[in-house]
Amino acid sequence: MDAVDQQALTDAVIKEHGLDLAQLWLEFVGLGGDASEQLIRDYCAGQCTLSPKERDALAQAVNEHCAARGLLLRVPLSSYALFLLQPEPQDPERKGPYSSK
Repeated sequence: MDAVDQQALTDAVIKEHGLDLAQLWLEFVGLGGDASEQLIRDYCAGQCTLSPKERDALAQAVNEHCAARGLLLRVPLSSYALFLLQPEPQDPERKGPYSSK
């Protein structure tokens, strides 16, 4: 996973669920993260980067917090691949369900 994509997805999940960064930082440290709380805040704001180890520790903290609250969105780890589904090409000869032709 690209570092920029992982950062954006981490921030999006945190914002979507209204997670408390101070609590996440405590969980992050408990999982072996070394970054300061301010550095985590800066990372989530897109103002700095973290190493893959630090990004993954934060992702794990977010995911564990989400799991404990029964929330569905999760943050991918740095080793995950990001796949974007591409629309299938349309056959110009194929009529759509609402076509009158």
